[in-house]
Amino acid sequence: MGLLSTVAMYLAIAVLISTYKSLPGAYFVRFYARVFQNLIKPLILGKDTDTIRKLQKDKYGCFSYTKLSTFASLFECDFYLHKSNSTYFEELDVSRTDLMTKIFQKLFLTSKYYPFVPVANVFTAFIKEIKPFQAYQVRSSVFCWDEKWIYVLSRFMIKDGTQLAALSITKYVLKDGRKTIPPQTALEICGLYNDDVQHISQRNMKILSHECGFHEVDPLVKIEHEYSQI
Repeated sequence: MGLLSTVAMYLAIAVLISTYKSLPGAYFVRFYARVFQNLIKPLILGKDTDTIRKLQKDKYGCFSYTKLSTFASLFECDFYLHKSNSTYFEELDVSRTDLMTKIFQKLFLTSKYYPFVPVANVFTAFIKEIKPFQAYQVRSSVFCWDEKWIYVLSRFMIKDGTQLAALSITKYVLKDGRKTIPPQTALEICGLYNDDVQHISQRNMKILSHECGFHEVDPLVKIEHEYSQI
């Protein structure tokens, strides 16, 4: 094998490794790895987990955030050489799955039926581009809730987590079989509900309902809503 062929082979291997997120089946591996770690493994090893204990000890545990650290691989970028808008939603799937299976881990592990959390709506604001191979974080946390819906705030952070590149609000509903589980009931089952978190939720819901919209995202950009990492 000549020098040129050797260089080409190693370059091809490097490209494949650096774009692992775009390989066939990579999405399912990344998604179900969180499900296995947060739900299947505890079912095998025991339902009293460190995650549940840590969340219940924290007064604001229901607002704890998860952090997904990754980078924009070459095949995720569009013709502008920025991370393609569509690929943000794949990262949201992975980040939000990690969050919801941790925050509501006790509900998932103790329910008579297997609960699931379908997405009803997603709003995303793109603020600053993410460049090829640029590192970024996705931080997701429960933002607020009402009688039926749970709203999750996800932030795409660059520059070592100091600069906001995009933010997203996802509207969820908790289902147990065909039955809708009110968010307050789910949080009570998980031992994460109290008057203080309810007050924060109501404040955030007011911001989301009356101060934000398709044309105005500054209140979400500026709000301080970061508690402990889980």
